[in-house]
Amino acid sequence: MQILATFEYTTFLEIAITELEQKGITEIYAVPLDLRKKEPRLMDSIHRADGLSFMDKGMILAFVFSTIGASKGFVWEWGPVIWGLIGGAFGFVIGVILSWIIYLIKREKNQAQIRKGNRGEVILIVQCEDSKVSVVEDILWDHKALGLAITK
Repeated sequence: MQILATFEYTTFLEIAITELEQKGITEIYAVPLDLRKKEPRLMDSIHRADGLSFMDKGMILAFVFSTIGASKGFVWEWGPVIWGLIGGAFGFVIGVILSWIIYLIKREKNQAQIRKGNRGEVILIVQCEDSKVSVVEDILWDHKALGLAITK
């Protein structure tokens, strides 16, 4: 039987491997996963979207500022249409800049976590006899496995 488990790279993984070796299980394979080295692309395509949008806040602020500009434009010199367009453009630019600043702050926070030692995950593959499956499963769950799968 093969048991596959995922762990964060912590001392719990090392303790689990040591405990499995003490139980007489010697066929243990640990495969560390690398973290992403390249930043994801900012612009989405029609086939791939990551949920990150720079235009949503811009469109909302463009609506708000164009409404305010158009209503104040009845009193101001250039009229409501021009002030509505100016307000819309101003709101859109402010919204995109605000989204960009939020993106940079979140990216810096993620980079800081990686620099602090936040490492990737490890896939642990254990081969054992059918009689030891429940023991191995209990050991892995007790040492904070993220996920577990049993194959024959």
